[in-house]
Amino acid sequence: MKVKTNDLPGIGKRYSLDLAEGDHIAMILHQNGYREIYHFTNADADEPDWTIKMTDEEARQIGAILMGADYQPVSDERMEMLLKSIRIEWLQVSADSELANRRIIDSQIRKKTGATIIAIQRGEQMIGSPDVNETILPGDVLMVVGNRQQTKGLDRMCHSCVLKSAGPESGLPPTAASSS
Repeated sequence: MKVKTNDLPGIGKRYSLDLAEGDHIAMILHQNGYREIYHFTNADADEPDWTIKMTDEEARQIGAILMGADYQPVSDERMEMLLKSIRIEWLQVSADSELANRRIIDSQIRKKTGATIIAIQRGEQMIGSPDVNETILPGDVLMVVGNRQQTKGLDRMCHSCVLKSAGPESGLPPTAASSS
């Protein structure tokens, strides 16, 4: 990708580039800190399709987001490799389960099975990334991650039948997977 740069005397600096899909972007960094972005579907157009004006702080925050400062997307190849080795399953805790009415830390789920609880659905409430001191209640639906052997081990502890699973066999996202 080639970025063209021009000094704008008394204003600041202009950057322009053509994007992979044929769009054209022009950005002006003003000496007073303001930024403007102009989008052109056609690089030869006189008027932009849209314009964004930002303060210095807004531009820096957006720049950090675009640079991946707090989130790095996973490439398709890495995601495919990951999905071949892990499963996400939803397990309902029965009343006679050894997990019922016990804290996560006391149940030693990770030590016994290797699986990890990543969320608990309790009625209408969803508890994401539950604390180790969270008590597992009968009827809770545990969202767990691990390989097949790990999640099956946790399923046995729950005295559950697997509600839904997402893994390499299903080929479906978790919400669309069929019961196992």
